[in-house]
Amino acid sequence: MPTRHVHRHRHGSGNRHRAAGAVGLVAVLVAVLVAVLVAVLAGCSPDALGEGGSGSGTGGGATGPGSTSSAVPSRSPGSSQEPGEDGGGISAAAFEAALRRRLEPPAVPSFTVPTDLLTSAGAREAAAALDLPAGLYEGIAVLDARCSAPGEAAAADSGTAVPGRAAHHEADGVSVSVAGDGTGVYDTADLHVAVLPDGAGVYDDGALRVSVGADGSGTWSDGERRTSVRADGSGSAEGPGWRFWVGPDGSGGYEDDDVRVSRAADGELFTEGDPALVAAVEAVLADGLPPFAPVPRIADVEPVGEVCGTVIRLDANVLFDFGSAEVRPEANEQLGRVAALLVALGSPAARVEGHTDGIGDADDNQALSERRATAVRDALLGSGVAGGSLEAVGWGETRPLGPETSPDGADDPAARQLHRRVELVLLDGQG
Repeated sequence: MPTRHVHRHRHGSGNRHRAAGAVGLVAVLVAVLVAVLVAVLAGCSPDALGEGGSGSGTGGGATGPGSTSSAVPSRSPGSSQEPGEDGGGISAAAFEAALRRRLEPPAVPSFTVPTDLLTSAGAREAAAALDLPAGLYEGIAVLDARCSAPGEAAAADSGTAVPGRAAHHEADGVSVSVAGDGTGVYDTADLHVAVLPDGAGVYDDGALRVSVGADGSGTWSDGERRTSVRADGSGSAEGPGWRFWVGPDGSGGYEDDDVRVSRAADGELFTEGDPALVAAVEAVLADGLPPFAPVPRIADVEPVGEVCGTVIRLDANVLFDFGSAEVRPEANEQLGRVAALLVALGSPAARVEGHTDGIGDADDNQALSERRATAVRDALLGSGVAGGSLEAVGWGETRPLGPETSPDGADDPAARQLHRRVELVLLDGQG
């Protein structure tokens, strides 16, 4: 039978009982203190500190409050071992990380008008081989590489932004419309993406529906799971065999087959299950539900330089946890697709370039970008790409795609998340 614990912050009565015995109390307190320490270390405003200074090193970490995730909508939030699958065999730290990842909302992808960004035959062939919709950036994108000097290549969308210019593209069943204020719509027969003002947006592919508010609130559902988040971090999330909820009054709870936690508005707790896992749930409840990532504005860009190759862009927010250079298990499928393409091309020479946003210490960001580039290179080599064909380079925060502020000068976290990326640069004539 599971052990039941009631922690009261006031006097009360009923058929519930307190955990008895000094040994049991000490065990609970130790577990709580450990979980609180983990939560403090993992959740201290990472986006304000910058990824490189988050202290995560090369280890994976839970996505803490205030961080943004650009996970592609089709990616299932979760981990290789979900809470509730085998509660008796999972550590408290792994349980907490998996729970946080399960609550992580999918992001609405950005997109561009593809006309001037995907013109070379090599880039179009790469996009077709990776089965990428034209102009849509769902964790992976292919663009022209453009050189303003020999060997100095950059992605085509790192050119000069043209503010206030509207554009429309329609071909091969894809319709893209962009307004001068950075809003726009991307439509195919089975997909609708809308970028709305102030970071709001919508994604609907028939199976997954995501709606993001300008204040970080939002909803998403995929038929089996659904989540609703308010701007204050309250809301609810549920899926097969589990549910999590946080009330605006401080109440909340979580339950699955192994753990039950219910917190009243006055702080009174009813718990059932392993005390260490209960403490992990309490740490997540204290943070509330993570906000939805803002949807990036669409920038109409005038490419500069001459087309000189192909850039395959990978979203670092999908590949890595915040501040980490350890590849997420769920990113292996994406890297496998890229590796298969490179093998099919005969393992051409390419640079693997890591980039960060501009928040935090420049030296820390430089080091993080180098570790991430190396991690992606090693993953590709481990998937069959010929050794010696890939060079890993880190650029830190020195090569942003554009400003990290909105036109009115306010901070733009959606722009920052686009800058966190790893790019493979394949130059023409280098085989």
